[in-house]
Amino acid sequence: MKIEDTWKSLQGEEARLTGEEIRAGLTLRGADAVRKLNKRLAWKIGFTLLFTPLYIIALWLVDSWLTQLLFGIIIVAHLIGLLFFIQRYRKARSFHMAGADAKSTLIAYLHNVKATLRQEEIGGLILYPIAAASGFFLSLLQKMTLEEALADTKILTTLIIVMILITPLSHWLARWMNRKTFGKYIEQLEARLAQLEDES
Repeated sequence: MKIEDTWKSLQGEEARLTGEEIRAGLTLRGADAVRKLNKRLAWKIGFTLLFTPLYIIALWLVDSWLTQLLFGIIIVAHLIGLLFFIQRYRKARSFHMAGADAKSTLIAYLHNVKATLRQEEIGGLILYPIAAASGFFLSLLQKMTLEEALADTKILTTLIIVMILITPLSHWLARWMNRKTFGKYIEQLEARLAQLEDES
């Protein structure tokens, strides 16, 4: 057989690697990214379970109504967050990338992961100033009563400044951590999705 014929034969074999075979290859290459993303979603459940008891302990250690209220809000928010992460994790685990419609499955999976991170970050914007205030009063009330603290304009001004500084800083840090933890694998799946779209 001539070299030209051999080359054409190889090209023919390569050309036939489309459709289901390409999807299968993409699924295998993307499976590791999916596993790692699911693992990182599970981490969020673990961290929430780790920190929630600490806030419950703090709630019992404080005796002023304001700090109890603030820590109570944080605890409720963490419990809601725990249920939210469990629901999102279970949904992520329910996707089967080896199914017939890999493209639609991958789109839905990425939407679930991105929506989870986005809603977590939005929730954090509400929770950060409350957490800052609870920590502020927890420390301050070791030295004075709540009534004295609330009557001091300088203390209230300091509290407002702390909340203004802590909130955007914490939000930026949370987004940075999510990008470091999830970004690489999200990008890998987006690349797989682009390949599937090109193939279709």
